[in-house]
Amino acid sequence: MSSPPPSSTAPRGFAFRMALFYFGYFMMGGVVTPFYPVWLQGRGLSEVEIANCIAIPALVRVLLTPFAGVFADRAPHRRFAAISLAVPGALIFLLAYPAQGYWPLLIITGSAFTLYYLTIPVVEALALTGVRRFGMDYGRLRVSGSIAFIIVNLGSGALLSLLHPEAIFWIIAATLFAAMAVSFALPVTPPEIRRLDDLTKPRARPDWRMLADPGFVALILVGALVQASHAVLYSFGSIHWRSLGFDGIEIGAFWAIGIVVEVAVFSFSGLAVRTFGPFGLLVLGGTAAIVRWLGEAQDPGFLGFFALQSLHGVTFAATYLGNQHAIARAMPEEITASAQGILAMATGLVMAGSTALAGPLYRSYGAEAYLFMIAFPVAAFAILAGYYAVRRARI
Repeated sequence: MSSPPPSSTAPRGFAFRMALFYFGYFMMGGVVTPFYPVWLQGRGLSEVEIANCIAIPALVRVLLTPFAGVFADRAPHRRFAAISLAVPGALIFLLAYPAQGYWPLLIITGSAFTLYYLTIPVVEALALTGVRRFGMDYGRLRVSGSIAFIIVNLGSGALLSLLHPEAIFWIIAATLFAAMAVSFALPVTPPEIRRLDDLTKPRARPDWRMLADPGFVALILVGALVQASHAVLYSFGSIHWRSLGFDGIEIGAFWAIGIVVEVAVFSFSGLAVRTFGPFGLLVLGGTAAIVRWLGEAQDPGFLGFFALQSLHGVTFAATYLGNQHAIARAMPEEITASAQGILAMATGLVMAGSTALAGPLYRSYGAEAYLFMIAFPVAAFAILAGYYAVRRARI
């Protein structure tokens, strides 16, 4: 007797539990992105060491992400895989409290954050099952993460206006344990649904033969270069603002407005693509990056920095959208998923390299290190112009 066909009914509370996970997971970003470098500085690390503590784990995560996907596929279910990464990540981070010096902090925090960040591709696989099998809206599932980032960002900034910077450790630890807790609440899809979804989902393994296509290589380099130009900001933005006298609340507001505008751009992504087109969005993102890094190298005051940070919706979100849609138009549909995987890996690798470069630049030049970041979007424009000229010549 044949087994009944898989049901299209989602497990009970699937959408709520996914949204809850994203909320708990992205809480950590709200404190790590702005204040982790500040905590490392308080522990006596130099600018180069701070940059390495950010760049090296990022590089390791890029290299290990494919293995996290294999682990998720072979685990009894996605929740088991997520718990297996989130629990040790939170526990390992506690070892950083008594640790002193560059190497112990690099190894301990790097290991903890790597495990934490590897949780997300595992859970993304579960979320996309919800999209494909149960008709879920991915954006609505994920938006809770942006809300959590903003809340924790502003809250931790307010706390640090009252507390010693060492309190950053405990705030990060609390958010890691929050991510661990919500991983236990993830839904589990019925085995028959998972088997069917595994058979029909887009191919995730990158097809490296695409790297033989100069046009594809040009497009991934354009996006990677503009994104990599954020390295000084991500590593030393908060440290620089503190040196100018801004308190935790103001620094939290600088980061929060960037996420708010980013969410707004993604919310109206369809309109943005129709209005500017993929190449227009890439040009817009690169141009905004040049303006942004010119401004960040100055001291325009609170309102000036607030306005510059609002450009994040263009330098990050518009560039990301333009890159995704340009690749989607240039590549056949059957290899789009593979192309996106290569794009993500390339962006991570170039970002890790630029972050490692940010340390010696900031140590030597201070805020003027932002000016060196302008070279990245300029190089992206040169590549984009060459790609566009070749493309038009073939038409």
